Amino acid sequence: MKLKAYLIYLLLKFYGKLCKIELDNSSIKNYTKPVIFAFWHEVILFTPLAYDRKRPLKILQSTHRDGVLASMVISKFGLQTVWGSSNREPIKALKSMINEIKSGYSIGITPDGPKGPPRKLKKGILELAYLTKSPIVPVVGKFSNYIRINSWDRMIIPKPFSKVKFITKEPIFVRSKKEFDEKAKLIEGILNESG
Repeated sequence: MKLKAYLIYLLLKFYGKLCKIELDNSSIKNYTKPVIFAFWHEVILFTPLAYDRKRPLKILQSTHRDGVLASMVISKFGLQTVWGSSNREPIKALKSMINEIKSGYSIGITPDGPKGPPRKLKKGILELAYLTKSPIVPVVGKFSNYIRINSWDRMIIPKPFSKVKFITKEPIFVRSKKEFDEKAKLIEGILNESG
């Protein structure tokens, strides 16, 4: 698996040089506390190439084989992992993320992962935001030219020489559990701008 992870890393790094990749994080430039980044599973491929390295960040990964492989790949880009998923030991994952946020780390989550349904936000991210008082920052991926592969998330693959831009939107705070449904719809609507 180590060899496979290294080959994927090299391929991503090479492919990334064929595209113009940009990060617009102006919405949180002056917010120095930990945040919870939310992005659809469909845009994850190029996210390791476009994150703010000045902000300590850990990505939630499933302990499933695919998650372990993804963790090995992103570690080569300098990203760390927090383990857990909505399917496997969700309470343990929630506690781990709370501890990481208390330690100063921001958390990256695909709230429709690890297996879907696509573009449907699971409520765990809202619980995390409510318990930690940290805002959810939706991240929208915009691609000038791309294809979608035949996977559960219809993952986006940018075509060579295309423009890839990740945009952080305004932080969204979850101040009570009564807001969960409203905030879920709001975040879904923002994330659906990806593509």
